[in-house]
Amino acid sequence: MSFLKQEYSMFLWVVRAELHAYFSWLRNNRLFAFMMLVWPYLFAFFMIGLGVLLGSLSVYAERMGVSNPLFYIIVASGVLVSSLNIMDTIVWSLVDYKWLGILPYIIVSPPGFRRVSVYGLTIPSIISGFISLTSILPAVLFLEGWLGCFKLFIILLIVYIGMLPLIGLGVFLASITLMLKEESFVSFLSPFMLLVSGVYYPLSVLPWFLRIIARIFPVTYVVEAVKLVSVLGYPDISRLLQIVGLLFILMIVYNLLFFPAVKRAEYFVKKKGVAV
Repeated sequence: MSFLKQEYSMFLWVVRAELHAYFSWLRNNRLFAFMMLVWPYLFAFFMIGLGVLLGSLSVYAERMGVSNPLFYIIVASGVLVSSLNIMDTIVWSLVDYKWLGILPYIIVSPPGFRRVSVYGLTIPSIISGFISLTSILPAVLFLEGWLGCFKLFIILLIVYIGMLPLIGLGVFLASITLMLKEESFVSFLSPFMLLVSGVYYPLSVLPWFLRIIARIFPVTYVVEAVKLVSVLGYPDISRLLQIVGLLFILMIVYNLLFFPAVKRAEYFVKKKGVAV
């Protein structure tokens, strides 16, 4: 019982500190906060414009298996931006801690590296994902009315479920990054995830090995859920439940990878230190 009480206290401390830091950062970077609202529309307008110039939206809807291509592109853009924000927040935050030279202090602090990685980085991930998806609410309401809002609510729930394995994957990759002398490969994570997730094109156009790799990214399943809710009427609930089950399986797998990777990263940082 005392362990749970201590863990709960650590959780509150980390969350309170992270909320203060995150909202202070948004206040000092108002342009970025504004861009969080605009990015889904920019992605969507670019893809719609490109599609109209190069082809037909009706053909695109047929190949993607959706009934309303405009609704799908806007919602998929929101999912894409929120997923990229989650990944970048987790990986780059830990890399920033290393660059700033404060990582050893986080490791030896009472909460420790594991709690800061999970509790602390989850909060800005939830907030950024919520902002990115709810920013498209006016467009969804215009295109599909209240049914579209219901679909967006389902997608938001699946995005949060998909965030669980995505956080584990992000912390795992960030832990590996902390043990490397070169962090530049982190910059390729987001473009690669965009490539293999099949947001704006079917996965069938990818080579077979990229289709296999795509299945290890939670975003792929979230995008599939977006396609399911982009059909006429109500989505296929049974398939949505299967996607949720697959996301929970990925969460278990990535959490099993997460703990030894974090432990190894802690040992490495304590042994080598961080140059300022």
